[in-house]
Amino acid sequence: MTHRLRLAPFALVLLVACPQAQAPAPTPTVDGAHPAPADPRVVEDSGDLYAAQSAPSAGKQPEAEPVKSPGTGRPDETNGVCRLYAPELPDPACCEHTLGFDSKVAAETCGLQVYLGESYHNSCGFYFVPQPNTPAQWFRIATIIGDTPQKAAEDNLYTMRRTDPKVSVEPVPDVPGAFWTKQNEYRWAFLPGWKVVRMVAWKTSSCSDDKIGGLLRHIIAAPEEVTAPRRDGLVPVAAPPPAPAP
Repeated sequence: MTHRLRLAPFALVLLVACPQAQAPAPTPTVDGAHPAPADPRVVEDSGDLYAAQSAPSAGKQPEAEPVKSPGTGRPDETNGVCRLYAPELPDPACCEHTLGFDSKVAAETCGLQVYLGESYHNSCGFYFVPQPNTPAQWFRIATIIGDTPQKAAEDNLYTMRRTDPKVSVEPVPDVPGAFWTKQNEYRWAFLPGWKVVRMVAWKTSSCSDDKIGGLLRHIIAAPEEVTAPRRDGLVPVAAPPPAPAP
C-alpha cells in the first residue's frame, strides 16, 4: 500500500507507519508554497488534498466495464456464425435452424432498413430497424405440431380463444395453402411446403398485411433439404449461396 500525503491548510504532512509513536516530521511545501486544489501537483480524494503521486487513487488501474453477453441489446458478430441480437436474453445463441427465413427478402419486401441479427429463445427471432431512431421490430419462426397448416392453426386457435373468443383462422390472401390468425397488431401464419408445418409470427409494425405475402411465399419456397448452412456470411437466407467454382 502506498503512503499518502495529506495537504493540511498550513503544512504538507507525511504520514508514515512507525513501530513507535513519534511526532510527524515536517515536510517541505511544494515549491515553497501551499498548493491550491486546482494545482496539477495535487489531487482531491474524498474531500482531502493529496500529493498527486501519493493519493489513494494513484497507481490504481481504472475499473473495466462489465462485459456484456454477446449480442445482448446490440448486434454482435464475434462468434463467426451469425449476427446476434437479443435485447431480452442474457446469453443468446444463434438459431440452430433458420427454417427458410431470408433477412434480405424480409428487408426488401417489408421496407426494413437495417437487419440487426438473430437469436433463439423457444423460437428463432430475427430483428430489424424500419427507419433510423425507431424501435426494433421482429419476426419469429418455429416448427409446430400439426398434420396440415390449417390443422396447426386451429389447434393454436383453441388456446387463444380462452382469452379472445373472437379470433379465427383464415386463409392468407395470395399465399396458397397458408392460414393465419390475427389478433390486434399480432399475426401468426402457418405455412405449407415442408414435411413439418412452420409458424411465422410478427407484428404489423414489422410488415403490413398487404406486403407480408411476398415474404411468406419466399419462406414456403425455400428448399427443405440443403447441404450447407442457410446463411450468406452471417445473415440468414432461404437457401445457401452456391459454392464458388474451383
